Amino acid sequence: MARNVPIHTSPPLFSFPIRMSPFLPKSLRLFLPAVLPLLLQLNAGAHPDKVEDRLLIHFATGSTPIQGDTWEDLTHGVKARVMGQPKLMNIGPAQALVFNGLSDWLLAAPDAATAKPVLPVREMTASAWVRFNDMQPEGGLCGFIQDNGSFEKGWLLGYDQAHFTFRLASSGGNKDGDGVLTNLISKSTVKPGPWYHVTATYDGAAMRLYVNGRLEGESRDQSGDILYPEAGKLTIAAFADSNELEILDGALLEVKTYGRAMPETEIAAVVERNAGLLAWQGSINDDLQFLVRPYLQAASATGMSIMAETNRPAAMTVEYAEIAPLTLTASVPAGTTSISTISLTGLKPHTRYFYRVTSDDGNGNIARGEVKSFQTLPGPADAWAFGLLGDTQRNPDVTRRCADGIFALRPNFMLHVGDVVDDGFAKQQWVFDLFAPCSDLFSYVPVFPVIGNHEKNSHWYYDYFHLPDPEYFYTFKCGNAEFFMVDSNKDVSPESEQYQRLEKALAASTATWKFTAHHHPCWSSDNDDYGDTLKGKPGEPFTLGEPQLQPLVALYEKYGVDIAFAGHIHSYERTWPILNMAINQKKGVRYIVSGGGGGNLEKASPQRAWFSIHVQSGHHFCFATVQDRTIQFKAYDLEGRLFDTFELTKAADR
Repeated sequence: MARNVPIHTSPPLFSFPIRMSPFLPKSLRLFLPAVLPLLLQLNAGAHPDKVEDRLLIHFATGSTPIQGDTWEDLTHGVKARVMGQPKLMNIGPAQALVFNGLSDWLLAAPDAATAKPVLPVREMTASAWVRFNDMQPEGGLCGFIQDNGSFEKGWLLGYDQAHFTFRLASSGGNKDGDGVLTNLISKSTVKPGPWYHVTATYDGAAMRLYVNGRLEGESRDQSGDILYPEAGKLTIAAFADSNELEILDGALLEVKTYGRAMPETEIAAVVERNAGLLAWQGSINDDLQFLVRPYLQAASATGMSIMAETNRPAAMTVEYAEIAPLTLTASVPAGTTSISTISLTGLKPHTRYFYRVTSDDGNGNIARGEVKSFQTLPGPADAWAFGLLGDTQRNPDVTRRCADGIFALRPNFMLHVGDVVDDGFAKQQWVFDLFAPCSDLFSYVPVFPVIGNHEKNSHWYYDYFHLPDPEYFYTFKCGNAEFFMVDSNKDVSPESEQYQRLEKALAASTATWKFTAHHHPCWSSDNDDYGDTLKGKPGEPFTLGEPQLQPLVALYEKYGVDIAFAGHIHSYERTWPILNMAINQKKGVRYIVSGGGGGNLEKASPQRAWFSIHVQSGHHFCFATVQDRTIQFKAYDLEGRLFDTFELTKAADR
């Protein structure tokens, strides 16, 4: 059987009714329902995802939906009017908003009064990720400007026919009363096709222009506060003043402004994190290319799914066999998406197969992968093993080391406990920060994920992973175990659909081992995610884990779940077996938090939690082997050093 991946729409990020644990104070139970969705979305509090300093405007494609002709930015401070019909399109590894150069642009504020709250005063930064189809003599990416004869006020991050430009007028440079604009021009030339990162800064004394992280222009002709006109428009993807409108013919991935001058080191760090996007040059002579090389999904004892993404829609064929030559084939035609899936069925259990993927656009252009191999999942009598990784987010070097460490141990499959990327709507992060560093591992070893909060319920999660319906919740079997994969962003109260699905599946399971996985932890001794254990805050409770997941604890105890895996906290923690709020070595449920795949690290409370047996702050990965009624579990740091392990043999009555 073979199929193409459908295009998914994105459901609301938080669509569930929030129910509070009865263990929380009444005042908090009344307060949290109003604010918890926002807190979860922003990862507020002490979780290591910081709100950017003096961020004024932040538009990023896919992150917030365009509603009619209105697009609200990520700060929720600007609602831009969408002029024309710019289109959201895949351009190489990125999904960007494409402007036609004629009628498509964004009116972020129609007048000075509306724009004033988000206009920088004395210091500023404006940055953009842009790709040009064509370039005009005078164009704009973002700005509020009037440039009419001798009347010159405001600022504009823009471009001409071959360069990036930054224009700005200030009180210190106002020699004639009408303002004087200084125009910085980049040293390097700019051309249509590649992606560029451009940044303009002003610190009240100097203007600077950076292209792809390099300083390419500097001037000290301006000083003091930025000099604004009394009338004007705040625009994106256009240069607009009282008598001109020049519109971008190209694509924008992101536009940001700040009320501070960003230092060169910070700009360089942004560029370094997106090096793969800058390196992408598009195909030469319209060649067909893999954006995401073939990888494995939806493994079972008798089947395997193989996925790949090309730079445009293409038919895909998989050749496969137990031994060379590869005499068996399965194909899917080109679809409306560049991501293709072929599901192989009727395979032998616990058997190695060799495979090769070929994509064909029908115009004589072919992309062909290397010969790789996979193994179907083992049966109930076989020994088997799996890897565990979480919170890779956006640290490809660490993620690569974790992936290589897991692959070196040769697992049958891998669990990923969520936050696979930092921003689920940023397509380039999937390509460069997840699939590129995990390419070898994923081409030989299937991965089973759960969704985290950083995926933001983006369609990319459902497009890139081939999961059983309803996708946010699913189960699978390996050997003598069954895994129950839960979306902890959604409602898990006893009345919820997901809870009832989970309970039905647990009740029906006859597996020797029952494992669950979800992103947020039921139990955690983190020092500040669930109450500030360092300094304390008035009235703040200590929940020792996600309050909304308390119903799962009772469910796991009722049906004898052996281990519940989670992430979210960027450290490692293993609990004692827990039953009825106490340690029970015979019938308790063990909880393991493994969030060390790349995210900024966190630490445990300075006081030991009653349930915790081992905590460690550090990037890491885990590995488990299972044979009959015995499991051996190990945790390794990036150097491959073992820092925690246990072995458990289940009693006959468990």
